[in-house]
Amino acid sequence: MTERVALTDGITFETTNRLRVAVALLHLSLEHQTGIHSLVNLGVIGSAFALFRPQFEAYVRGVWYHRCAADAHISSFIDGEQPPKINVLIEEIEKLEAFDEKLLSSTKRQLWPNLNDFTHGGTTQVKARCTVDEITQNYKEEHIANLLTASASLSLVAGVALAAAVGTETLAHQFHSTFRRIYEPAA
Repeated sequence: MTERVALTDGITFETTNRLRVAVALLHLSLEHQTGIHSLVNLGVIGSAFALFRPQFEAYVRGVWYHRCAADAHISSFIDGEQPPKINVLIEEIEKLEAFDEKLLSSTKRQLWPNLNDFTHGGTTQVKARCTVDEITQNYKEEHIANLLTASASLSLVAGVALAAAVGTETLAHQFHSTFRRIYEPAA
């Protein structure tokens, strides 16, 4: 988290509406990773899980506004209108060569029901905080570890997308090398 702040805070970039929107959303995705990690450290596990969907959505929206959105979409968003639904965003993103392996749509398809449950207080959240006769957090360590890993991996791709938006390949390399230094020794 500290490394991400050092890499991103203070970056300057061309100030177009497209880039302001895209960069802000990608930065938000990175910030959500910080929130997830911090909440886990504080033992606020349910809220940490609830932030993964917004982290994913901020990343998808950031990429879409940077690479796919028409100028009219950007103007409408700035004026307060909602972007298209996430499936539409992902479909358009996956038309790009860099995304043609369809990992976004397969990730969404696989995780979406659980992400909704965690974000909106569904049965997964209920089951994770009650045993037969008491209220207690009942999250499995492996699930928490998977959340932290998935969030960190998503922050890597968000960081690389942010680097592309601001036009610096050096930043993308810094994100990759920092991620490898922190996470690969644990692998």
